[in-house]
Amino acid sequence: MSRPAPAPAAAANDPLRDALRAHFGFDDFHKGQRAVIEDLLAGHPTVAVMPTGAGKSLCYQLPGLLLDGVTVVVSPLIALMKDQVDALRARGVAAEYINSSLDPEAQRAALDRLAGGATRLVYVAPERFRSGAFIRALQQVPLALFAVDEAHCISRWGHDFRPDYTRLGAVVERLRPPRLLACTATATPDVRDDMLRALRLDAAQVHVAGFLRDNLYLEARLCANERDREKRLVHFLTRGAGQSGAVIVYASTRKRVERYAGVAWKALGDGQVVAYHGGMDDTERSAAQEAFMSGRARVAVATNAFGMGVDRADVRAVVHVDLPRTLEGYYQEVGRAGRDREPARCLLLYNPIDTRVHHFLIDQSHPDPKALQAAWHALRTRGPATPRQLAEAVDALDGANQAETVLRHLAKVDAAQFDGGGAFRAHPDAPPDVADLGLDLAGIARHRDHEHDKLRQMKRFVHEAGCRHAYVLRYFGEQVDAECPGCDRCDPDDDNAAPGVVFAPPDEGEALLIRKALAGVARAEGRYGLRKVAAMLAGSRAATLRGTGLDALSTFGLLKDVGLDCTVELLQLLIDQDLARMSGGDYPLLQITEAGWEVMQGRTCPGFKPPPHLMPGSTAARRVERMRKGAAAEVDVDPEDAPLVDALRAWRADQARERGVPAYVVFSDRTLFAVVDRRPTDERGFLAVHGLGPSKWETFGPDLLQVVAPFAAG
Repeated sequence: MSRPAPAPAAAANDPLRDALRAHFGFDDFHKGQRAVIEDLLAGHPTVAVMPTGAGKSLCYQLPGLLLDGVTVVVSPLIALMKDQVDALRARGVAAEYINSSLDPEAQRAALDRLAGGATRLVYVAPERFRSGAFIRALQQVPLALFAVDEAHCISRWGHDFRPDYTRLGAVVERLRPPRLLACTATATPDVRDDMLRALRLDAAQVHVAGFLRDNLYLEARLCANERDREKRLVHFLTRGAGQSGAVIVYASTRKRVERYAGVAWKALGDGQVVAYHGGMDDTERSAAQEAFMSGRARVAVATNAFGMGVDRADVRAVVHVDLPRTLEGYYQEVGRAGRDREPARCLLLYNPIDTRVHHFLIDQSHPDPKALQAAWHALRTRGPATPRQLAEAVDALDGANQAETVLRHLAKVDAAQFDGGGAFRAHPDAPPDVADLGLDLAGIARHRDHEHDKLRQMKRFVHEAGCRHAYVLRYFGEQVDAECPGCDRCDPDDDNAAPGVVFAPPDEGEALLIRKALAGVARAEGRYGLRKVAAMLAGSRAATLRGTGLDALSTFGLLKDVGLDCTVELLQLLIDQDLARMSGGDYPLLQITEAGWEVMQGRTCPGFKPPPHLMPGSTAARRVERMRKGAAAEVDVDPEDAPLVDALRAWRADQARERGVPAYVVFSDRTLFAVVDRRPTDERGFLAVHGLGPSKWETFGPDLLQVVAPFAAG
């Protein structure tokens, strides 16, 4: 696997490059920046889709300095406005920000400087355009460029929709700026289309570039359970790629942040680890962020709120201990690794149960017409109610959070009114039928389905057998024209990758395997957890099945030739493909879905082929079984071997730094442990080690033997 070739040197006579160097001190543009800037300078309405860290801000800052007039930048991130304005002022640029963090007097002073021609760039929040006076003030100054940052917030299909952004189309019509730029890090093709419509961008030049993060190694590991996930995290932080440099560990909830911060503290010591989530007060969060940014703490365990404004260059790894809901969110978070362009590792530890919370939250925030009608009827007939009271009174509502969502929908059409004391009451003149209230019921359903589809895309990223980098590029609409810079799918030495799935119709044997597994799930009748159903299908005689009746079912032993571990994987795959689901609280139960029934009964065909190693008797199945038998040696190092393991890791890291490549390019962990087992003393012994061949001998052989020599007699 090779990295993309470096860009050719720029022409000697290049005014745009000269301006870049003069204003920002950079020698050349990042991929995609120049084309965006040239289109803007030529007067074309432009859309720039570039990932976090690719330099979107330069695409409006440099034109703002080269054009006559004022550049208006719309941004939803108040904290980042100040950072960008401070950086511009440090370069001598007359920049301002006007937002709610300023008191009224400071806002007036900033507007006066804008009106007086003393400002070149002004940053504003989208809420500012609620004020007609502010729009009129902008109409009095010569505009050069109107730039909308985080423009995906315009789209209801975007992952961070903000209603105030929807006003921007009307604002653009009133201001009529000579140039318009919409930029974002996360816009898929459907979101881009929504942005173009909302901003009324006719014949826009659309640039999608820079999504290939060629210094990141992407990998995903399927975890059997929570204990397995914790063990893998500890191994990664203490013996794997996360043992040096800064690491960000992302968890989905406050509770899980605290759990995994505790795991990391136990492994590393609390001085190296900080936790960060919304349940902490401002002082605690600021202290945690400062400790991480200053380098006093090496590991930050956080929710996805951590990262806005966090730009530590030496983050060597990002770990997700839960499956993210969207690929946009995942890619934005892994993009916080390797900002210094040095190699970094991005590890996703997942279990199909992760999706249960996501599906639940999506359904909670998108109530169906039945729940809306029942809640509306209760509010009209029972009188004012808080969300909790409404949830207790209406069986169709799934808790206070969904009741609050329902009340919010009803309030949007003035059917429900807040009484100021925590409760809502029904408007006396509102019609009794929820269908007559003016709610966009079809729109709510479409958005719910869209959110579920984005989650399916994230699950497909984890399971698809092809290159992970290529999958991301296709998702964001960028052409795949480079070799993989590093992922577990394309790494020939990585035998521990999560099972790869080919999304194509299965052959007869593969379809039969899926139907057998679904038959076992159906016969268990939703009364048992995943591992017990797997044990039943595998024909296990373990004590855990005694007294359950599972060993008396007709499906007992149906997958005996598949084996217990592979049956567990197969059931996990059925969950991820929505043919089965986990339901319940602390002890979730495995159930077949409606789609699963259709496949089991042969009425529909599953749209995927199981990984080859799940097919009994296959070559891949035998290889995985051998790997599993030796897996413990790769995770749990014998104390007697630890000094050699440490010496090999240190040597490999030095070789990787010297060559500017990830450590796995030198050799994988599997090869490292094979060296520990064999302890070669000559070329013949070297070549006998898995993963080491003649080319490796030419490059590394003699040096590696010197590392092993002091331990060879042991």
